Amino acid sequence: MAQENVCDILIKNTSPAPIDSKQRLPLFVWARIPSNLSDDEISDYLKKLNERKIVLLTGWRIPKEGIEKGISEAIRIDRIRKNLGLPVFVDASGIVYMFFNGSEETAHIDDEGKPFFDTSFSKGVKIGCPFRIDTRYPVIESRIKQFLEAYKNEGIKINYWAVDWEIDGPMEWNDAWENSKKCTICRQNIERIEDFDNFQRAVRRKRADLQKSVFVETVKQYYPECLIGNYAVNPHDGYRYWWDYFEKEVKDATYQKKQNALHRKWFDEFKYSGYTIAMPVIYTWYRFFNDYTFENKQYRWFYPLLKEATSVGRNTKPEIPIVSFVHWQTVLKPKQIPSDFEPMSRDRYKELLWHMLLRGHDTFCIWSPQNEMSEEIKVVHEVYLESLRYSDFILRGKPIYWNVPEEPDTIISAIRLKNNLLVMRTDFNDSKEIRMTIDHTTVRIPVMSSPTIIKIR
Repeated sequence: MAQENVCDILIKNTSPAPIDSKQRLPLFVWARIPSNLSDDEISDYLKKLNERKIVLLTGWRIPKEGIEKGISEAIRIDRIRKNLGLPVFVDASGIVYMFFNGSEETAHIDDEGKPFFDTSFSKGVKIGCPFRIDTRYPVIESRIKQFLEAYKNEGIKINYWAVDWEIDGPMEWNDAWENSKKCTICRQNIERIEDFDNFQRAVRRKRADLQKSVFVETVKQYYPECLIGNYAVNPHDGYRYWWDYFEKEVKDATYQKKQNALHRKWFDEFKYSGYTIAMPVIYTWYRFFNDYTFENKQYRWFYPLLKEATSVGRNTKPEIPIVSFVHWQTVLKPKQIPSDFEPMSRDRYKELLWHMLLRGHDTFCIWSPQNEMSEEIKVVHEVYLESLRYSDFILRGKPIYWNVPEEPDTIISAIRLKNNLLVMRTDFNDSKEIRMTIDHTTVRIPVMSSPTIIKIR
């Protein structure tokens, strides 16, 4: 019996969409279509996934046989998508590493003229000087162009192009600041490097310019209308409410403290990157449980996740789609779990997804290890299919409520379309009727367990 692949898991745990809302973005899953399948198998899987409004990735990679082999693998999959009239979503992560490839030409330079690297992000990655990697731009750009030219020659349209580009390029956390202060090149290029905010601004601007030059502008040369994005690059309110797995705190950086959590001042990388989709990260990081001390343990998850989701939704222009990376089951959970630990419940997670949709998020992109995928796809796909009933609101309505209570309380999100509101309400305290004033009219928001349309009379 053949081993179950990700396509089998997705199809087995979902059902076809009862409503075909062609204007809505599909539900994305950050998993690659297996390249070891026959053409007929790929075609069959793609048809069934399309019935469910699910889109998987075509991975771009450079196997040991060389880049031509990688191009051939990708083209085979997306030629089938083209023939079926289906959208093409490319994950180019496999070809955009490494700008910092460990060569001395990319290293920091100390006062004695000796090269050195920062290995605080990953033992296997040598992060060097942000101002000495320009020579790597043509190398990465050439790889991208080879794939793009092959697709163009095949007449294949790329609808979505994205990367999960993280531990590479200029960064400011961990030991980056201390190493840059020791680097003569960094000191020459960063005014007032002793101030972390200035350092962050300079490094993140360099990171944004790199992505615009090498990723975005290159793809746009071939596919001007392609939606382009990167993991965790999105508009925001000036702060980030979560930490990635490889990031460590930096003394003297700018934070807002909430209980044990440090909300970080964050540079507007999205503004300068040129990306055409926002891809925020809404994951249940284990550290949230200890970072927050709310007696209501579900609010320890809900609060930071809704803070991040609201920050993105409120500050992203309506013409920029928000495709949010999501994951429900606790991320980076330790082997020894404290006896008082309480994971985010399935019901609260579903409610969070609804609040996201009613605060400007367009769709979701599920990231998950394969052993957790069956539960991840079930819950997100349920919400996505239900949301198709309200596509008019999501496509043409305007979010009007952004409050995130600082203590467990009632949370309301709403989209207005003409004289109708699509409302989601979640209660973390005593339930009672809420009254809102809209256009001098009092609107009653009752207790509810699912999204509800309310007329503004």
